[in-house]
Amino acid sequence: MAVDVKQADRRELHFDSLDEVLAEAQTFTEQSTSTGNWSPAQNIYHVAFAIGMLNHGVDLKIPLPMKLFGRTLKLFGAHVKPFNPGIKPPQKVADAFAPPADVTLADAVQKLRDEVAYANEHGMNHPSPLFGKLTPDEAIKLNCRHAELHFGFIHPAAS
Repeated sequence: MAVDVKQADRRELHFDSLDEVLAEAQTFTEQSTSTGNWSPAQNIYHVAFAIGMLNHGVDLKIPLPMKLFGRTLKLFGAHVKPFNPGIKPPQKVADAFAPPADVTLADAVQKLRDEVAYANEHGMNHPSPLFGKLTPDEAIKLNCRHAELHFGFIHPAAS
């Protein structure tokens, strides 16, 4: 049964860099839990995938109304403000962004490590499918806000 992520317990996080995002991901263990609909590994993989889209580009056609909505949100700076949980994209888009059900924590963290290293070395130079062209600072802020949302559902193992 799906969790209502608008009501789920979430940690409040703030990241200023992709290195901080990676450092947080590297603290999670197999005993970490998630209060959302995805496992800790799936949340990490999804964040890494999103960074990878801006690193390498993606051949994903966003429906025009959603694209126009995203560009409008960008005008108001919504792409760099904290994200609210529970956004319901069209199913085709949701499927394209869904992480593999069987991804391991080690593989997810390694993917994030690889994407952060690539972004740090080459920059995130491809447009966002939703928000369009972003400055380097906007790309970092967008991915930090995205990681704050998803990593907020992950609760480290009790010591």
